[in-house]
Amino acid sequence: MDWRGPHFGHPGKTRFHIDLPPLTRFLVIMAPNPKFADGEWISSEGEIEVTLFVPPDRRKMFETLLEGYANGMGMTGSVEFLPQS
Repeated sequence: MDWRGPHFGHPGKTRFHIDLPPLTRFLVIMAPNPKFADGEWISSEGEIEVTLFVPPDRRKMFETLLEGYANGMGMTGSVEFLPQS
């Protein structure tokens, strides 16, 4: 199911936000929201967004491992890690 499927008459311009569960273990994989920059909508076609919890004491090790796996699989583009909240 494409949770971003409903576009309310604005395909490619509708953004959705979800609350992350207060759990110690969770994983969410989805299509990312389109971006709005310089007055234009930028498609997220072909991209994925992965959200998961990593304990703070294991974060740096996880980032290093994930970047290595992504490069080894031939992933193009960058792996973006958001700041801890």
